[in-house]
Amino acid sequence: MVTVKLMGGLGNQMFQYAIGRSLAHDLGEELYLDVSFYDRRHSLDTTPRHYELYHLNVKVNVVRRGFICRILMFFLENLVKKCPFVCRKYIREKILAYSTPVINKGHNMYLDGYWQCEKYFLHNEAIIRQDFQVITLQSEANKRWSELISRTTSVCLHVRRGDYVTNAAANSTHGLCSLAYYHEAIEYISKKVQDPVFFVFSDDMEWTKSMISFSHEVHYMDHNGPDEDYEDIRLMMQCKHFIIANSSFSWWGAWLGNYEDKIVVCPRLWFNDSDLKSDIIPESWVRL
Repeated sequence: MVTVKLMGGLGNQMFQYAIGRSLAHDLGEELYLDVSFYDRRHSLDTTPRHYELYHLNVKVNVVRRGFICRILMFFLENLVKKCPFVCRKYIREKILAYSTPVINKGHNMYLDGYWQCEKYFLHNEAIIRQDFQVITLQSEANKRWSELISRTTSVCLHVRRGDYVTNAAANSTHGLCSLAYYHEAIEYISKKVQDPVFFVFSDDMEWTKSMISFSHEVHYMDHNGPDEDYEDIRLMMQCKHFIIANSSFSWWGAWLGNYEDKIVVCPRLWFNDSDLKSDIIPESWVRL
């Protein structure tokens, strides 16, 4: 049995699922997702989220710990590094970089972390890509955008602001991609791609429209609401090229894009704190 603790938004959930799915497949085990994170109250430093993987083609068992078990976990996780409700091996992510000991722990494990590195699941890429197809019925409006994306030299551009602006803890950790980054990335893509058409995704579209300028055709994907990010990520992955933010959400949109000659431009530093070392950026992506 492989159990993964889920936390954060859709992009984070996808990373957590991906490592669990890959390990479970390699070991011939069942995969379980612990979603109790979404059942409890959180501090002001934590952005409210909800479980969203049911929009995807995932193969999983969803479990929730009861109140007493959550209390036990709080006291015992750091003391004995065991998950008390099944006594399985408890593995907490200690560094943001890829860690080979995680994949050598054997059977019956509980994973607690973000696991933001493709090295954990790249050898099972075909499985992950299949599981991350969006299965929720696509709206008519999004079907029309999908058609335009497919017949143009489409470039997905994602601007992440939201809690990176309003939440002090998130801002301190992640920071914001600068306007200079976006303008340099647009220029880079424009030189590499003939007749690019930009499709812009953002949680702050008003700011994006007023601050980022384009010399090519541009479309703003502002028709999906905050609870329809699965629609956005489906449109993202259909694009041919990508300019992403330091966001796991647009990371997955770019990674899942299957255009053979795709270009992915990403920020050189993923975190505001340069001391936080990460393996999240694949080697083939362009850092600016």
